[in-house]
Amino acid sequence: MGKQIKFVTEKDLKVLNRQLKIGSKVYGTVDIETRMSPWEDARLYVERTVTGRCWVSQQWQVDNSTMTVADMVHTGGAYTQPPAGLRNLDGPGPQVAGPLPAGREFDRGLNESELATLQHRVDADDLRDKKSGRGTGKSRWW
Repeated sequence: MGKQIKFVTEKDLKVLNRQLKIGSKVYGTVDIETRMSPWEDARLYVERTVTGRCWVSQQWQVDNSTMTVADMVHTGGAYTQPPAGLRNLDGPGPQVAGPLPAGREFDRGLNESELATLQHRVDADDLRDKKSGRGTGKSRWW
């Protein structure tokens, strides 16, 4: 792979427009909100394919949509190669399952009321299963 170039200005856009043709790959960056998914990377890259020109502005369009390469340049930059150090948005996410390091299995201990609540929920589910006859072969619901 050659040198990675980030296109961010109007002058860069003119240079990029001369390099592109239908079928070329253009890469942009996306910021991800991590409050609901703290395991996710905060910044990813997205791969887009040039599919033609916009009939109004004559800018290169990507992925048969209303998005153009100019939009990518103006909203964070465009690259001709995948940005170094970033994961592809379409790729698999980071592995979050599996055992945690010893001594860090839980982020905090459970207090007595939380344990009692959990035990009550288990007991209620057991009682409901017994009433419905699940697991005894005496189920009448079908």
